[in-house]
Amino acid sequence: MKRLSSFLFALLLPLLAACTTGGANSPRSQDAINSPGTGDGPIIEGKRSMKGRILIPPADEGINVRIATSSGEEIKAAWPGWNHAMFITTRWQGTESASLHDRKVLRDRAASEIDPSQEYHIELLTQNHADLGHFDYDILRMSKNDRIVIDASICQVHNLQMKRQIEETRSADAYPESFFPKQKKEFPNDGHFYSGCSSGSEPTWKCPGCSRGYDTWTKGHGSNKDW
Repeated sequence: MKRLSSFLFALLLPLLAACTTGGANSPRSQDAINSPGTGDGPIIEGKRSMKGRILIPPADEGINVRIATSSGEEIKAAWPGWNHAMFITTRWQGTESASLHDRKVLRDRAASEIDPSQEYHIELLTQNHADLGHFDYDILRMSKNDRIVIDASICQVHNLQMKRQIEETRSADAYPESFFPKQKKEFPNDGHFYSGCSSGSEPTWKCPGCSRGYDTWTKGHGSNKDW
């Protein structure tokens, strides 16, 4: 009887775990990052794993790739880096201007690293905008036959493991215009959001190398009165 009880418990354990986490479509509570958001309510981050194919949109369409899962579901998700490369926050009133060159570079990178006909193991970073009632999806990690194809948690500049944290807002007006191209190229994952008006904060990546790069730049330029 004791062996039978242990056997039944082993069978029930995966079901209990699924109920606890809310199933594959919901972020797991142990992975969640609660953010105050930008005025539309809190953001709760989690993870979701699946098998599927990555479909890259034509150049004249949006920036999100599509994931066709093995179960027949289709999901729009941001390719790593697209959110940062498409927009550059300028000094003038925090205006966002599109950088189509960077967008093309990242589209070419996606096309070179993935095969749309192949199925990958995909891990998504989910963002639950509770008050708005919708999810956003970012590709966190992709692998094929245990080989990692893309890992968004690794800094593309310093090749270091990054941490997820709430971004720190900085006034874009406090920096010279020459700062932003340098920041995008040399320390893009410094954990800051540069804006002329917004004070909201969202989860973002922070790289220790990018953080040091930002500190080095600020020390080298002294007070912002000298910029």
